[in-house]
Formats: sequence, C-alpha cells, structure tokens
Amino acid sequence: MDIAIPLFDRFTALDAIGPYETLSRLPGARVTFLAAEPGPVATDNRMLKIVAEGALSDMPAPDIVVVPGGIGSRAMMNDAELIAWVRAAHRTTE
Repeated sequence: MDIAIPLFDRFTALDAIGPYETLSRLPGARVTFLAAEPGPVATDNRMLKIVAEGALSDMPAPDIVVVPGGIGSRAMMNDAELIAWVRAAHRTTE
C-alpha cells in the first residue's frame, strides 16, 4: 500500500509526522514524503526540515494521501501543481 504525504513550505511538522508514525506501522504500508521537488522542506516555524524523498510526479497513483496542515497550506490552496496531483491521485485513493 503506497501512502503519500505531500510536503510544502511551512507545513506543520506534527500533521505530517503523526500520521507517518501511525500509518508506517500498517502491514505492507510504504509511507513516502513527497514535494514539488525532492529535498528538505521547512516546517512552519522554520526550525525543522523534513526531507521529501521524491517529487509528486514520482507517485501518481497512491492508495492513501495525507495532506498536512500549517500556515503554508493557504498558499498551497492556489498551487496548480499540487492541486492537479491531488485531483489525479484521488482517482486511486481509498
């Protein structure tokens, strides 16, 4: 089971790490942090960065998508790439 957690600038760490910790323990689950581009992504307080292992395009058909919240989510509501990815991924999610 592929689980995607898309990260974006100024996401709330707990909103990504909490679900990661829970979902990663499901038998057969593979949880992957994604972003527009692979690499470190800063949390809302700018004191922590989480590494996105791949680009959104690397996982076009996840089984589950968990989008964290945070102050940066306001800007992401207008991010055409993320919105298009979520819409496309929705076709395959549970």
